[in-house]
Formats: sequence, C-alpha cells, structure tokens
Amino acid sequence: MIVITAAGGRLGRAVAAALEQRIAPAGVRLAARAPEKLADLEARGFQIARADYDDPDTLAAALAGADSLVLISSMGVDADRLRHHRNAIEAAERAGVRRIVYTSATHPTLDSRFEWAGAHRETEAALKASRLAWTVLRDNAYAANNAALYAQARSTGVLALPGPDAKVAYVTHEDVAAALAGVLTTAGHEGRTYEITGPEALDGHQVAALLAQVYRRDVRAVDVPLADFADGLRAAGLPEFVVTGVTSFHAALAAGEYAAVSDDVARLAGRPATPLADYLARLA
Repeated sequence: MIVITAAGGRLGRAVAAALEQRIAPAGVRLAARAPEKLADLEARGFQIARADYDDPDTLAAALAGADSLVLISSMGVDADRLRHHRNAIEAAERAGVRRIVYTSATHPTLDSRFEWAGAHRETEAALKASRLAWTVLRDNAYAANNAALYAQARSTGVLALPGPDAKVAYVTHEDVAAALAGVLTTAGHEGRTYEITGPEALDGHQVAALLAQVYRRDVRAVDVPLADFADGLRAAGLPEFVVTGVTSFHAALAAGEYAAVSDDVARLAGRPATPLADYLARLA
C-alpha cells in the first residue's frame, strides 16, 4: 500500500494520476485534512483517509498497513513545516512503513536565500537518521507557481519579476508526479537523492519571449526590486509568512540557486521532461 499525504493539493492529485497509469488505484491511499474533497478520486478506486500533520493519531490511522509513504512537504513557517514532517516520519516508523519518498526542494543548504530551505534540509536529515528507507526528490521551481505573473504579462506585455537575468530550470507538477511514480514502482531508489528539473534553464527574458509567442503580443521582462515584489504580495492579501517565503524564494532564483539542469525526470519517469514552452502553450 502506498500512502500519499497532502493528497488534496495539486501535486498530490498529480501523483495519484501518475500512479494510476502504473498500478491499480486500490493500492493507493490518499490522505488529506479534508478527504471529502477527494470524492472524485475515491470513485475511481483510490482509498481515502483523513490525515492532519498536526494530529499524529490521524497519521497513524492513515498509515496502517502501508509499505510506502509519499511525504509531500507541508505549508507554513519552517518550525511548523519541520514539526509536521517529523510527525509524519515518527508515525511512519510506528506504523511499520518501510520507506518514505519526500518532496524536498533544490539547494536546501545553509547558505540558501530561500527562507524555507531550512525545513527541507532538516527533514532530509531526519529521514537519514530514521529507521526507514528513504528517497528524496529535490524539486526545482514549479512552472505553475508563476501563473499569475504569466497572466499579468498577457494583459500588460510586462513579465515583472526579481532577477530576470538568472536562469531557472522550471519543472511541471506533472513531471514531478511522473518521477515520483517511477520511484514508487521500480527498484533501486533507496538512499538516493534526485534533482527534479525541467529540461533546460531559462532566464526571464527567454520566458518573456516564449510568452510573446504563445500570447501573440510583445512581452518584455522587467526587474522588480524584492521590496516592491513583497509589497505586491501583501497588496494581494497574502499572509506575511507567505510574503517573506515567496520573496526569499525569488531571491534564491535570482541568485542562480535553481539554474542547474538534471536528467533525473527522464530517467525516473521514462519520458523526457516537459519544456517550459510546452507548458506555456497548454496554459495559453
């Protein structure tokens, strides 16, 4: 039995869809704080369970009889995220789970500018210190996270983001999910860390050129100071921990922390990673 936590989110649903192409849904349990939102997947044969990272009893119940756990990283400030992840690891140990596959992030180092890198770094350390077999997938920047910026560029002709000269190896949720499905259904991944990236690293000007093609209008990239970027997020009503986290993430992107390209998606998924141009064409 494979259990996926935070299964109600975009990545969790994508992992379910990717696994459905490889194994019977009855062998997959989707765990979420609001399992009623997964009724459509339950109708397709997936098992459904309630699991809250802050409620160890629900984690224990969701993990009963499981062999593998897909630990999709939590949300919140680093202290909350790390507590959630440790709760899940401890619950997995108590439930007799054999292995955990964890969705980390690129460059989870002490010198990262990304405010939430610490939770990923400490979670990786907790996995290595546990009694469980583990596999870590370090996800690059999700292409979909910039959907609002792409929509703004379509309206204004301006792709406004910090550090447009820096290259980023954007990856799609579907490619991350396909890589996860590959790890879960094939052998030889224990104790391995994979870099999950798109097939190329593009800077903001190259992304603007792609947007110009799909939107059939002029689009140019403009550098936005981090302070102004943060103010824009606040004006949109986002909570402060999200403002500082997202702003620090863009600082990490601007510093080139997410520029390295890997072929791990192709090797794990058994197909090439999706170019950003293809994602943008579908989005448009």
